[in-house]
Amino acid sequence: MQRVRGKLDRMPSTQLTDFLRSKIDVLDEDRKEMVGVFGKTGAGKSSLINAILGKTKLLPSGNQGACTSVMIQVEANMINEKYIAEIEFITVQDWKDELWSILRVKSGEEEEDEDKEIDVEDGDEDDHKIKALYGKEGHGKNVEELMDKKLFEIPEFYSSCKKKFLCDTAEELSKKIACYVLSDSNSDTFERMYWPLVKCLTIKVPNCKDLLEHVVLVDLPGNGDCNKSRDTMWKSFIGNCSVVWIVSDISRAISEKESWEILDSTVSLFGPGGECRSISFICTKTDDIEESAKDNARSIILTRNEITKKKVRDKFNKQKDVKKHFSDAESFKVFTVSSKKYNMEKQSELDEKAEEWLNALYDTEIPLLQDFLRNLNDHHTRTSDYISGVDGILSLIQAARNSDMTNSKEEVCQALEQKLADNLKCIVQYMEKPYNAFDQCLSKGVQQSEDSCEKLMNKVWKKCRGQYGIVRCLCENNGIYKPKGKKKKRKEINVNESLASCMRTCIDEEFTYFFPNDKCGPIRKKIEDFTLDTNSLVEKHKSVSLHLKFLNTEEKKLKTQLIRDLLDKKKQIYFTLPDSIKDSMHVSYTNASMHKGKGSLQRMKDELHLNMNKANIFRKAKKDMMDGLTKLKDHMVMQLKYKLEESIRMSLHTPNSSFLPDVTEDYNKIKELMVCSSTIPVTTTLYPRTELQYQTVEGETNVQEPRIITSQHIRRPTYRLQFPEAGLFQCGLTGLVFEMAGKGDVRVKMSQWDTSVLGSMTPAGPLFSISCPAVLQLHLPHCMCDDEEVLSVAHFTGGTMEIVKPLKTTASHVVVNIPNPSLVGLIRCGLSTLPVQSRVLLFLCPHGNTNQKGMLNVFLLPKNVPTYEVEHQQKGSTFIQTSSECTLSPGRKYGLFCKMVDYNIHLKSRMFDGDFSPNFLPTFQVNLECISDAKNMNLTLLDRETNDQKVWECVVQTG
Repeated sequence: MQRVRGKLDRMPSTQLTDFLRSKIDVLDEDRKEMVGVFGKTGAGKSSLINAILGKTKLLPSGNQGACTSVMIQVEANMINEKYIAEIEFITVQDWKDELWSILRVKSGEEEEDEDKEIDVEDGDEDDHKIKALYGKEGHGKNVEELMDKKLFEIPEFYSSCKKKFLCDTAEELSKKIACYVLSDSNSDTFERMYWPLVKCLTIKVPNCKDLLEHVVLVDLPGNGDCNKSRDTMWKSFIGNCSVVWIVSDISRAISEKESWEILDSTVSLFGPGGECRSISFICTKTDDIEESAKDNARSIILTRNEITKKKVRDKFNKQKDVKKHFSDAESFKVFTVSSKKYNMEKQSELDEKAEEWLNALYDTEIPLLQDFLRNLNDHHTRTSDYISGVDGILSLIQAARNSDMTNSKEEVCQALEQKLADNLKCIVQYMEKPYNAFDQCLSKGVQQSEDSCEKLMNKVWKKCRGQYGIVRCLCENNGIYKPKGKKKKRKEINVNESLASCMRTCIDEEFTYFFPNDKCGPIRKKIEDFTLDTNSLVEKHKSVSLHLKFLNTEEKKLKTQLIRDLLDKKKQIYFTLPDSIKDSMHVSYTNASMHKGKGSLQRMKDELHLNMNKANIFRKAKKDMMDGLTKLKDHMVMQLKYKLEESIRMSLHTPNSSFLPDVTEDYNKIKELMVCSSTIPVTTTLYPRTELQYQTVEGETNVQEPRIITSQHIRRPTYRLQFPEAGLFQCGLTGLVFEMAGKGDVRVKMSQWDTSVLGSMTPAGPLFSISCPAVLQLHLPHCMCDDEEVLSVAHFTGGTMEIVKPLKTTASHVVVNIPNPSLVGLIRCGLSTLPVQSRVLLFLCPHGNTNQKGMLNVFLLPKNVPTYEVEHQQKGSTFIQTSSECTLSPGRKYGLFCKMVDYNIHLKSRMFDGDFSPNFLPTFQVNLECISDAKNMNLTLLDRETNDQKVWECVVQTG
């Protein structure tokens, strides 16, 4: 699009050209998914990130103690092959203020109240900071002397610039950044460490596009920082996390309090006050076992892993405050990993014992976390969205060049403007629901807060333990006290949060309902349901079809942005209550901090209580939150109204603009790209699998089996076929047959059909993505019963679809000559109701961690759908081997009859659609809980359109 942008830049500025430029400029905007990685020093966070990225020496780790204050972002370098580090420092004034605070405490210069208890400030962390940065030279110096540039020279710190390193290797970069992130307290010789000055470190890693193109890993300390700028950034990072990883040594995963306290203390930041959709608890160092147990190491490790996973899940289910916001089972996952073992296996050679090697690799579960990131990265969806946006802009340029103002345009404008007005009215009316619900809950919360204000403050004073220094710190920092040094083990004291707690409790349920993170809430649903319904106007007004296509893409982009805005604004709304109370109490905090001398502790308390009673802080907090909801509604309505009105005006009220550049070539290229935009590129990872027998090739002799290695990609598997020589080979997992010209490797993966490009044709088999350089002929398995059914092969390459006529069709396969296959699948003319060879697949899905029987998933699928694809998507379920073959007719309804000794179940009839999508859903589900006494169950599939004729039957053991 830069070429199109350049053409527009050379043209005179008009409303339309300026509008088009602005649309092109926002195409590349990318908001990345953020993964927050928490864990105490020594838990193995750095080693974990290094292993996932395949860069064993990237983040410094080992015997040195990692600094707990430095936040480290890891993202992809999309520009070149260099390893880049960018170090952002706190400001000079921030460090000066921190030094002043450290030295004031060390010298005992704080004004004391004679009634106060003695507060022994251990100051370990403060001493550590001085020692790290200044060594012995810092001893006995005052603030001005310590700020002398001669003591340490970092030009970027004094000039408020970022310090940058560019390196050729990960190891080289690691050495350069070590002094900015590590604290080598055990060193006999002094080496200056700059971590006390570092606010954030960003590392950009080359060659990790599949993991980090749209994802950022952030290594975060478990709690905030006394430094205000670092603390603000820390809270911002947590609030923006889509995923939270809690990392803990497996030997201490249950007993160690710190990991669970991180969850408890930060849940309000990444939960209702953030946008986190899932939490993963990652147990590290799983290979760390007793020397005496190493003879049976694998069995012992895997057993311990499963036991630990269950215990972690059980403990998570007891975390009431966290479960309140993350109740869905899919929102919490447990991984047991060994970075050390993974690195060892990756460095070893793939020999004849490939299955053992791959088993060992996947036992470490690092590949599962890599798949997790690939799925989160979702390169395919981002690319499709970009192409769709480009298509809309080019459509508008093409339309504007070739159309004049017509009656059709006026009619379409009126229809769209009416539709817009109706939709906006609907949104305004709906937003009364959350407004009224919050109004009622907050009114209750205000009353409770006013009634229990004294009790709430007494709890705060109890946490302060009568210490003058803590209370004064609260007042000096707007009601917030952050422990430091060894005191960090204590929890933060926040007066504003405490005072807001009653109101928070009253709105929690409604807030989670209207603003959930892990699913589509009702307000988001209203945005998604909003539509101008441009497609319904295309048929009647074909002359403006390109204009309507542009409006359709603009509507989608605007709704996506509004959903993004909804997340941001709900975070602001959630923190309105404590923020409002802090503002109301600001003058009181300032006045209280001025009290000194005898009795000052009590006078500070009295000052705060007096202001609370006078300022109506709770009623003001309620008003501010209600105002936030009103602003959210106004923002949604205004954005939809003005931006869509502008787009309608620019696309349909603009006269002929033949002066615009000719973008026909670009437009046609985008159309080609859109043909294949729904297919997902192959990402190869290896995983062993027992080979399954597929239907043999009819009429062929001497058909060999290639060596098969499959992946466990989080979305769908990749098959790697190894052919030792020329010949005819059949893959036992997919049924594909390859006539090879010589030795070679082939990679195969199921992809998603885009039926919009097939015209009157329909899929007759899976769409395979194939990388095969030396194939002479390709045999694709079919499922047809009728010899007269005419099948063809669709071959997608270079953005176009070619329909290939088969060389021959056997009873089992369609044979074609495609020397360099790319995306290949069987197609047929129109919708057919002729019967096809099919399978009934059964999977027993367990019921959580209980001993209950769970659910029986029943799939009706064409025979040429690979069974392993369904097995892969039914991970955690048991595949029940049975006589599965039958004949079914697409479009016909079938019912499942379940017969026990004294209990029968008739399931609702379902239509067999002959689905070839790679995402399979069960046709029937049988809840086994209601038949707990039955030992066996007889399943019968009935054709509802032929007087319940039996088409398949089997007996399943349930007891």
